Amino acid sequence: MICTSFKRDYLIEHHNSVAFYARQIAGYLCPDIMDIVAQAASLHDAGKTEIDGKIIFKPGSLDEYEWEIMRRHPVIGADLIMKNKAKILNGNCAEIALAVLHHHERFDGDGYPEGIGGEDIPIAARIIAVADAFDAMTTDRPYRKARSKEEAIAELILGARTQFDPIVVGAFCIFFSG
Repeated sequence: MICTSFKRDYLIEHHNSVAFYARQIAGYLCPDIMDIVAQAASLHDAGKTEIDGKIIFKPGSLDEYEWEIMRRHPVIGADLIMKNKAKILNGNCAEIALAVLHHHERFDGDGYPEGIGGEDIPIAARIIAVADAFDAMTTDRPYRKARSKEEAIAELILGARTQFDPIVVGAFCIFFSG
């Protein structure tokens, strides 16, 4: 059984990394929402706190039932944020919850939970998607070793226009090369 403190520590480290990358992207693309993006990135996987650690840290592939549970985490996270409004800074609760809700949507509309695409996805969610994917690819996971930063960037570029907003990927590449 996965220790709750291990799951918490893992999520804190992941959230901090994603928030760092997301803040850099937002600073380049849309500095006026940099704080919203950073707050949402810091909470983007909060819904995973409600999912069994055996699923989150499973060393092999998830089966369809486990994927169904994992795909609920953005909705759970957005709900948690809305229930804890008083703890969200600067009254940006709705914008932060929307970014958390949509951070697994795909630019081509093939994501979840709602299957929206392109600019219908909030810009904060599109930024978090790129930052989240980069951190996920460059971090060891129970089911695979981390990729190099160069491999992860190549994968982001390959996924531009399908999985990711190409403008956000471009901004990330500028940040990373600078």
